[in-house]
Amino acid sequence: MSALPATPPGSPTRAALTPDGRHPALVPPDWARHVDPAEWRLGPDGLPFRRAGRVLVITRAAEALLLAGHDHADSSHSWLFTPGGGIQPGEDARTAAARELAEESGIVVDPSALEGPVARRDAVFRFASVACRQDETYFLLHLQERVALENEGWTDLERDVVDTIGWWTSADLEAAAHAGREIYPSAMPTLVRTLSRGWDGRGLDLTESADAELVAQIGAAPLDHVDHQPPRPPAAPGPPARGHRPAKDRS
Repeated sequence: MSALPATPPGSPTRAALTPDGRHPALVPPDWARHVDPAEWRLGPDGLPFRRAGRVLVITRAAEALLLAGHDHADSSHSWLFTPGGGIQPGEDARTAAARELAEESGIVVDPSALEGPVARRDAVFRFASVACRQDETYFLLHLQERVALENEGWTDLERDVVDTIGWWTSADLEAAAHAGREIYPSAMPTLVRTLSRGWDGRGLDLTESADAELVAQIGAAPLDHVDHQPPRPPAAPGPPARGHRPAKDRS
């Protein structure tokens, strides 16, 4: 997955959708080969869309649990991201976040142990050749100290595109950001310090400025006006999706 470049003034980003509902410049005809149509569906802006639950796992010593992954289409492009993923039918964001946390890290908690929602993020990113949009709800798991991690629950795709999972201090994150490493959300160095002392109850908007600009340029609907029901699995299996779980992104 990769960040979408800023769109120069005058670029034809706002465009009429194709007959099958795609944004003609940002979503290729074979988009369902790259992202799983059982999890993603085309939104009113023509981008594949889904909702996701994510967890900010932070210790009292100001350490954050993050995964490092790389783009399936470009192994040289990597980034750090929080545990989390798409909301499945019958789940809410909190339940999905707890499930994803267990699958990705081996940390099993009751959904009620997650504080929040503490933040929200309207994320736009590219997975292979497809621009996707994801409505992310963040919860906080505040730990006394680091816990052991495992990756037994990783899918085959995760084993292919996720490089490591581990603990990062705020200093580690600041150094990584200074070196130009991509971190999503980009506010993580500050969040680690702030949330290590506890959550004050105020919801945060973690939407990146570049994502907000692109959403405005393509005339996308506010997420409050997008149908938030998770897509139903297709009646018959389609072609294999190379990017089965793209929410392991800048997510």
